[in-house]
Amino acid sequence: MIEIAYQTWNDSKQNIMIYDDVSHDLNNILQSISITEFSLAELKKNLMPLENHITTFIDTLSNTNFPSKKKPYPLNYSIDNQTGLLLYALCKIIKPEKVVETGVAYGLSSAYILQALHENQKGQLYSIDYTFRPWESKEMIGVLIPDSLRSRWNLIFGTSSEKLQNLLRSLSSIDIFVHDSQHTFKNMMFEFKTAWPFVKKNGFLLSDDVLNNNAFHIFCSSINQKPLILKQEDRSKSYTGILRKI
Repeated sequence: MIEIAYQTWNDSKQNIMIYDDVSHDLNNILQSISITEFSLAELKKNLMPLENHITTFIDTLSNTNFPSKKKPYPLNYSIDNQTGLLLYALCKIIKPEKVVETGVAYGLSSAYILQALHENQKGQLYSIDYTFRPWESKEMIGVLIPDSLRSRWNLIFGTSSEKLQNLLRSLSSIDIFVHDSQHTFKNMMFEFKTAWPFVKKNGFLLSDDVLNNNAFHIFCSSINQKPLILKQEDRSKSYTGILRKI
């Protein structure tokens, strides 16, 4: 906790890249990456049962105190529904065999990915997460994920610095990588640099909260590729970065 706090403080001294002028809404993002098989309306309709499940879960926690064993993460800790819809759409269209994410919390992003894999009848999700604070527990990691989707989910318990490289080597290559763990410059750069060589051609690297520091911007510049930026509707000062390997 002390190390994370120090890194966050150090990151706060950066002159952060501003994405307001280069961000897009979800419909434009999907068109930019040639996802045209499904309309947004159809995707949202398909997700209604899952989103009802998510709403019920959130409602049960709304009156529970944070931090506590029953509510180890704040309710705004997870991705918003636009990024969830993006993850679902990507997985529906490219039908990935292997997806890796870092950071699970309650499992919101995991659930969107797993819903698509379930419908595809194909693919596995590998999620890395760990307990960093006294009120967190392994049992609460991914607790939101419906039982019907868990057969395609693999939780790797540990930090990404300990587990990510070995996991990627064991998988040889992956279709999608999603960063949503500790949003510090040091950790984000480590994950991007570690995961990118394993992402297949035409695969994707996504990062939540790219506004926290300049890691995503610097990484994209270092490989001379221009990302797409999705502005999250539920969190007005948060952005998701999308990088396609071409």
